[in-house]
Amino acid sequence: MRRRRFLQASGAVALGATAGCLGDSSPPPRKSNALSDVELRTTDTTEARAELRVDLADDPWVVSRYDSGSSASLDAPLALLGRLSPVGRARGAKGGGGSGGSGATGRGTGGYASAPRTHNGYAWYHGTDDSDDWYDDHADEVTRYGAVVGTVGFAALGRNAQYVDDPPAPGAVTWDRTVEDPSNELGFQADGEGWYRVGAELVGERVDHSFGWASVDVRVEEDTLGGGMTIEEEWKVSPRV
Repeated sequence: MRRRRFLQASGAVALGATAGCLGDSSPPPRKSNALSDVELRTTDTTEARAELRVDLADDPWVVSRYDSGSSASLDAPLALLGRLSPVGRARGAKGGGGSGGSGATGRGTGGYASAPRTHNGYAWYHGTDDSDDWYDDHADEVTRYGAVVGTVGFAALGRNAQYVDDPPAPGAVTWDRTVEDPSNELGFQADGEGWYRVGAELVGERVDHSFGWASVDVRVEEDTLGGGMTIEEEWKVSPRV
């Protein structure tokens, strides 16, 4: 398998490098642990075919404003969330950093190189370096719930130009493949260059509630150096908490 987590800068057209800048009262994307790794395995170098492979998290959880009315959370103080789901800067990023600094979270040139990272290494769409401050200030409004991945969905989102013109919102899309009660490792055939979404529907482990979808959008391109296909960008795409 070829792994390129966040070592390369994007060659995509910018979608607005400041798209992730939050106002004083705007909530950041919610934190969750659902998809621990998305990789690409080339299956046919001549036909530009590859398989996306996804590993599910061993300990799924989600932070939500949902009030269960019970003590069904994981009972982890939200002050620990910075350690459980740290947001850091990209390390070893190559290429132009672009403008936008800590708020550069648009899915495009510069934004990818400088976007904050989730605990699994994904660029955090609409996340900023100040997102943890929001969680600290609103710790009494959010709870970390244990979760189960009820369904995994895979979708081809189109070539880069199409994706840039009309990027899908966080959440469910028209899935090309869904797997209910998924096992740990799943695959989806990625035919050609373009964007793909892998989503995980999170349901409460101890509460009867669906928390919707946590997704990873990946940009697949031909590997001009090594042959075959490679992942150039990986974005964690979540609804706001």
